[in-house]
Amino acid sequence: MFESIVGASEAHRQSAHHTVGSLRMALKGCPECGTSQMIASPSLGTCDDCGASLVVLPRE
Repeated sequence: MFESIVGASEAHRQSAHHTVGSLRMALKGCPECGTSQMIASPSLGTCDDCGASLVVLPRE
């Protein structure tokens, strides 16, 4: 158990310099009416307003 904690701590320390900025939420949206939502489930689903299939929105 102790070895696992030490290994995880060492991995975290070694990767600390690779951290760039903060996390950004992933967004999905409707190409038809322009609404957007945070992705919170594995499936994207359909737009509540117009019924079109939602797509993953690019980061801007």
